[in-house]
Amino acid sequence: MRSTYVAQAFFIPAATMTEAISRIFGLTGAQPQTRGEKRALIALRNALHLDVDIVRTNAVLGARLAEALGVQWRPTEHTILNKVTLAGLNTLLESATEAYYRGSLEQVVKPTPSTLVGPGWAAFNPAVSKIEAVTRIAGLTGAPDEWLGPGSKEHKSVLTNLADRLLPRERLDRTTKTRLGHALAEKFGVGWSDSCASTGETISLEGLNTILAGAERRLGRLGTTAAEMLATPEAEGKALTAALNDGWKAESWDGRRSIAWMEKQGVRGLNDNEWQGWYFEARGREILNAAFTPSREQVRVRYSNTVFDYSLNYAWDLKAHTEEKDLPATGRRRKGEPGMILNDEQAIRECVADQGLGFLVLSGIAVMDEDRAFVTWHRSFKAAQRIRSAPSNSGSSRMRKAAFTPLHVEAFWIANTPALDSAVAAGQLMVMGRELRQAPKVEGGVGAKRGAKFAMHVLKARKGLQVAKRDWEYQAAGLE
Repeated sequence: MRSTYVAQAFFIPAATMTEAISRIFGLTGAQPQTRGEKRALIALRNALHLDVDIVRTNAVLGARLAEALGVQWRPTEHTILNKVTLAGLNTLLESATEAYYRGSLEQVVKPTPSTLVGPGWAAFNPAVSKIEAVTRIAGLTGAPDEWLGPGSKEHKSVLTNLADRLLPRERLDRTTKTRLGHALAEKFGVGWSDSCASTGETISLEGLNTILAGAERRLGRLGTTAAEMLATPEAEGKALTAALNDGWKAESWDGRRSIAWMEKQGVRGLNDNEWQGWYFEARGREILNAAFTPSREQVRVRYSNTVFDYSLNYAWDLKAHTEEKDLPATGRRRKGEPGMILNDEQAIRECVADQGLGFLVLSGIAVMDEDRAFVTWHRSFKAAQRIRSAPSNSGSSRMRKAAFTPLHVEAFWIANTPALDSAVAAGQLMVMGRELRQAPKVEGGVGAKRGAKFAMHVLKARKGLQVAKRDWEYQAAGLE
């Protein structure tokens, strides 16, 4: 009989098909593909050593995988025509995650870079993304934290710091980044090919993995994983903010396009006034799960009815915060409220006492719907789904957000109960919600009481709880 503890306490259901697919690739060790769920199902088939022909439909393959994993497969819920639904992928993902933690899910042959020739490379764990690669390279020698510039371009410092610390007496060609990469590869005894670099003085993921493997072998650390390199909440918070910063271009999120994406992906919250929070959560989870190889250690993420959004070595929740409000019709700019609602009070208290808890907060500028064009569209959008717009407790409707422009993403960490108590005493965190109510069900009515939740005073929390921050670069667009 399969244990339900993993499902209840450790498993985070994927919010989108893309997230589910990337997580299956991560569990199996297969090279990520972009052709829908088929390749992910095949990777899981290979990891389970199932004899199912590749030409069979996704629905048939899904049913066979469920049988091998010992879970119930409900065709009416888990498939539509010959495709596997998000519910079906989550059913497989949940069981595959449990098998991964048990060590019973065998990883497929890893896509080792072609530059690593000869025996002795089987232990190497290739980075699945450039942000993972530069993070691990920097971590090998305790170099300053790395992140990616515009266009996912690595900084030259990732190579110069490695050279300075690992080969301080070697004369290396440092005239360009790619020449330094080639020189490092030669000193590490690994190959270097045209696939290791691209135009614009950019090192490819294969090139970074080549250097990473050579450096690990030289230090006797071949086989190190991203989770092992990010051993502290501070280190993990820095890597996660760097990944989220890289995952989005420096551009505004249009409300209508964002909600259309949410509808297509089946993401909850598309009918919510604060749609940008749900959008950040869903897209952010996709980015983080594609950026880092999953840890082998279980991290509890469910407390009561609350499931926190992401974990590597530590539990994190994703939140969007309105730092400023742009009123384009009148040309005004206002500060947003410093407070930001987090999660259920008791769930946060339990998680903090158990293992600590982090928050990944994306702050930005809300472009307000002064002309009410967006709210008119949004209400029509909901009406088409036969959803009635809820009335307001105050009797007046708040101005909506027609767009949202990210400014920076920050990591905040609450280490334990004493740290939580200190944050409350300092006004960085507060309990609220006992006096707040949900939207009423009828016009003129009073909504039900909300459960007590923690809130964060973002400005104050930056002075005591913040462990990392990354800004989007808007200088070229005049939005600095």
